Amino acid sequence: MPLSGRLPTATVEVMSVIVSEVYDALLEAGASHDKARAAAAAIPVGEQLATKADIADLKADIRVLKAVFGPIVIGLLLSITGMVFKLAFFP
Repeated sequence: MPLSGRLPTATVEVMSVIVSEVYDALLEAGASHDKARAAAAAIPVGEQLATKADIADLKADIRVLKAVFGPIVIGLLLSITGMVFKLAFFP
C-alpha cells in the first residue's frame, strides 16, 4: 500500500523525503507510526548525498579560486602594509 494511502495529506507532504521502504519495514517490525516516521526521515535520500565526482569538482573549483584570488589578496595586504609603514614612519 502506498505511503499516501495510510497517512493524512499534511503528514505525507512533510514526509516526502522519507524512504518509504524503511518506514514500512519499521511498521511491520512493530514500531509506532511516530517512531517509524522519525527513523525513516533521518535517512538521507540518495540525491542529497555528494558523490566522489562532486567533491572532486568542488576541489578543482577551490583550486581555481585560490589561484585567481590568492595573488589579489597578497597584493592588497602588501599595499595596506606599505601604507601603514609610510604613515608610521613618514607622516
